[in-house]
Amino acid sequence: MVILLITPPPVDKDGRERCWLPERTNEMAGVYAGKCIELAREMGVHCVDIWSKMQAVEGWQKLYLSDGLHLTPEGNALVHKEVVGTLRGARLRAEVMPLDFPHHSKIDAIHQERSFQ
Repeated sequence: MVILLITPPPVDKDGRERCWLPERTNEMAGVYAGKCIELAREMGVHCVDIWSKMQAVEGWQKLYLSDGLHLTPEGNALVHKEVVGTLRGARLRAEVMPLDFPHHSKIDAIHQERSFQ
């Protein structure tokens, strides 16, 4: 089993106010991110720090966040890249991990129960 923690993304106050939703702050997201990183260290598991990664890019507010909170396609691509990179760095690739159940292509469409015996 693999446990991978992901920090929350940053929050763009201006983007939230445009939508009349200033209920979240980047400061509080940073507190959550810090606790997430701290917990990962304590547990000895991997952590992807999206909160810091996004803010390291100039113009992150509009590039990665559609409304100050939710991810744009570019924001989702960054999360994907970082998660896959972390898993590969831990020598974990979906292609080599054992399956808990038969691959869907090996399941008998008529007698499904036989595939799980």
